[in-house]
Amino acid sequence: MPQYRPAGQVKADALDREAAAAGHHSGVVGDDYIRITVFLAAVLFLVGIGSTFRLHTIRYVLIGVGSLLLILATVLILLQPGLPG
Repeated sequence: MPQYRPAGQVKADALDREAAAAGHHSGVVGDDYIRITVFLAAVLFLVGIGSTFRLHTIRYVLIGVGSLLLILATVLILLQPGLPG
């Protein structure tokens, strides 16, 4: 019967849309935290392999790139929602 609408269907549809939006936002935030973790792992990797080179130029370049990634990761952490302000 096309004219039949269950009681509360409009509210249920609104709550469903709200839950979908909240789930999408949580997925984006989770992806951002994974990206930050990869940046921090790259910092550890670059500084770790930088200490094995004998040429100081290569060491300084790897430490410099690692430092830039560390600064980027720190900024991204501070921009994440839910941190105490």
